[in-house]
Amino acid sequence: MSSPEGLTDAQQALLAQYTAVTNQDAAAATALLRRCQWNVEIAIARFFDGEPAVDPVAEAQAQEAAARAAQREQLRNIANRTSTSSSSSSTAAADLTPAPRIVPQPPAAARRPTGVFTLILLPFSIAWRLTQGVAYLFSTLFPFLPRLLSNFYSPLHRRPGGAATTSSATTRRALSPRDTASRFIREFEEENGVTGLPWFEGGYASALDLAKQELKFLLVVLLSPEHDDTAAYCRETLANPDVVKFVKDRDIVLWGGSVADSEAYQVSTALQCTKFPFAALITHTPQASATAMSVVTRIVGLVPPQTLIQKLTAAIAAHSDALTAVRTRRAAEAADRSIRDEQNRAYEASLARDAERARLRRAEEAARAKAEREEREREAAAEREERRLAAWRRRRAKRVQPEPSAGGETCRIALVMGDGTRLVRRFAVSDSVEDVYGFVDTVGIAADDEDGDDEAVLEGYQHEYGFRLVSNMPRKVYEPEEGSTVGEQFGRSVALIVEPVGEEGDDDEEEEDA
Repeated sequence: MSSPEGLTDAQQALLAQYTAVTNQDAAAATALLRRCQWNVEIAIARFFDGEPAVDPVAEAQAQEAAARAAQREQLRNIANRTSTSSSSSSTAAADLTPAPRIVPQPPAAARRPTGVFTLILLPFSIAWRLTQGVAYLFSTLFPFLPRLLSNFYSPLHRRPGGAATTSSATTRRALSPRDTASRFIREFEEENGVTGLPWFEGGYASALDLAKQELKFLLVVLLSPEHDDTAAYCRETLANPDVVKFVKDRDIVLWGGSVADSEAYQVSTALQCTKFPFAALITHTPQASATAMSVVTRIVGLVPPQTLIQKLTAAIAAHSDALTAVRTRRAAEAADRSIRDEQNRAYEASLARDAERARLRRAEEAARAKAEREEREREAAAEREERRLAAWRRRRAKRVQPEPSAGGETCRIALVMGDGTRLVRRFAVSDSVEDVYGFVDTVGIAADDEDGDDEAVLEGYQHEYGFRLVSNMPRKVYEPEEGSTVGEQFGRSVALIVEPVGEEGDDDEEEEDA
């Protein structure tokens, strides 16, 4: 059977495998294998079971093609939205103004002249202090004069449009940013009778950092105490309940300052403030850069509260999507970090458990090895003691005197051994009690004339008897070190019990006379 032309080597091998099982014509087999995507198992099953009405392979291919088409359409829509948003973002980014981070520098301490200059400037210093004293006296006696002079000179220190000159920025004592904010809030509430606004009690830099870190909107309000619209702006616009509710509901960071303070004046210069009252909405603008904080809207002059809310709402709506995307990305990164941290903690805990198990295993092995070593040492010591005891008994058995014959100066001793057996033997009355101990300890031990290694084995050995000779009634223990003779201790006849060391004599044992 010839194979159809145009098949690869792999396809010809699959065709040969299929035809070997089905014995089908090569052309029909090739067509069926092609319909089955050259899957031999599926083709064999269809040959014997018949082809289904709906081809699952074709159906799966159609579903996959439909899914790919839907995915391409979705990607196309996303690309269109992205291009539209990027074009609008690029247009908006072109209109954005950077909001720099202003950190007020502490005022430089005045350098006081020393030496000869102090003497030269002394008259001027005295005259200046006298002038200050006179001015303070007049301000005390006539308290209305400073206000009249302030109203007279204030128009001379304003720019056209209501912006204050630099002289107004240095009229008050410089404090820390937090103290300056607290003073502004206190004066704002006392002068205008307005409470409830969630002012940020800190410096402008801290408020900017908070808005950047938490992706919030920062509303900066700059006021000039010399401007005619300041009081109306505070009472009618800022104190409006709708404005207060708007700021609180949208969790806007609200920071305010008076340009009479150095920090607020520097902020007004950095934000290009040209007229008071001034409000600027600042937020993070990822379309400008990854770390950019920009002014997204400015509201200048005395405006109605609804106008202020509308402008702020429009600016927030224009940049909320970008902030939401950044929040989503940060949340995903935080989730990834949390998962990695959890995995690291689990891995470290697993390592700790493995290390603890290894430590316990090593400790158990060390304890087991120590116990085995101590057991071997005990066995070796016990074996050594047994060898030394056996050598001592062999040597002591040589010194045991033969039993004297009856009728002489002898003592008949009946011994009850530890295993219950009874043994009767005569000893000379001149024998020592230790000779009786030696006899009992070497019962059944044959004397060995060849010492062999006994001298080396017995070097430094101190023998102690493991039993005591005890009389029953009355109970008396006879020690081998007393140095007395058998006749002195036992007389002509005695019954003794061989009692192991550490055990008391048995009162039930009775003396027996042989």
